[in-house]
Amino acid sequence: MRRLAGLLALVLLAGCGMFGGGHSNLAPPTPLKPLKPALKVTRVWSHQSGNGTGGYHLILRPALWRGTVYVASADGVVAAYRATSGKKVWRTHLARHVTGGVGAGHGLVVVGSRRGWVVALNARDGKPVWQAQAPSGVLAAPVVGPHGVYVATLDGHVTALGLAHGRRLWVVSHTEPALKLDLVARPTWARHVLYEGYADGDVVALRARDGRRLWTSPIVRPRGGDPVERLVDVGHPISAQGLVYADSYHGNVVALAARSGRILWSHPGSSYRNMALGGQSLYVVTAHSRVVALANASGARQWRQKALLNRRLGDPALAGPAVVVGDYAGYTQWLSRRTGRLLARKRVSEGAVRAAPLVASPSGHGTPEVFVLSTTGRLTALRFRPRSR
Repeated sequence: MRRLAGLLALVLLAGCGMFGGGHSNLAPPTPLKPLKPALKVTRVWSHQSGNGTGGYHLILRPALWRGTVYVASADGVVAAYRATSGKKVWRTHLARHVTGGVGAGHGLVVVGSRRGWVVALNARDGKPVWQAQAPSGVLAAPVVGPHGVYVATLDGHVTALGLAHGRRLWVVSHTEPALKLDLVARPTWARHVLYEGYADGDVVALRARDGRRLWTSPIVRPRGGDPVERLVDVGHPISAQGLVYADSYHGNVVALAARSGRILWSHPGSSYRNMALGGQSLYVVTAHSRVVALANASGARQWRQKALLNRRLGDPALAGPAVVVGDYAGYTQWLSRRTGRLLARKRVSEGAVRAAPLVASPSGHGTPEVFVLSTTGRLTALRFRPRSR
């Protein structure tokens, strides 16, 4: 596992530019300049939960279900906290090294391990419900749907497990290249269809009921002779209003027709992060930590923010008027969704923030809060509001 983590870090650092520019991620991070914030961001509560990623290059995303935030750490700690108060609901320690998590919904909290074990816990009390063996290691959060749990694994398989019992319902394979990033293989469930991105540049639609392949759309193909240049991993797809959006490393950001997989527009770019979609815009974090807004109808660029260049930004999320993204030093950076201008920053940890923040209203109404998990295992709830003039 250490060897794999080292390879992933080396690959990420050696990447090429996106949306212009050919700098290496080995370049020093852009220093943060003084900022006159337009938003006031305050800490509501914070907890330390386990050892975070344990020094591995993992994306251990938190999950929110019915007013409770669920987190997992590499050392096997899985914990639940009330979103409103931060009060601990339960905490359990699995005898597994967790590398994929957390998926939550339909009464379950599900995580995956480096040896392919998938463990489902009762969302109410953290007690084990079932465990199952996937074909290989799980590096992405399992997806909990209304009729099954769907797990993408390192070897290119997508496996469906029964919601109540964990028995295998079906498994679909996809040929994967020998060298890949292995960071973003998380399916998207939408209208009884799973959309999955693969390391060979394909986006695939699978029928959730039986795993039948509905279509395959190649959005990029490897180019060049250098092994790193030929990396074209596709990130976590987004599905909305009959469209599927996907990005890829050394490739393109594309919009596809959800029914057919036909590419409707394509914008050149390179990213190994997930995207965020809201309003009329698609927000992309590039391989060199530029943040870019594209029109979701056409792919035209609306703005680009390069003030955070090489700060190794994580996955973005949308909170009110802002795009929120964490960086390598534990800061959350808040950018205007309309213009890309920096609105605020707030440090939550000494560890990096890679996973997309969760954004939700704990009470079900009113201004949402932002829940951020760092690589050191620090979970923080943030509240934001406009600053008084």
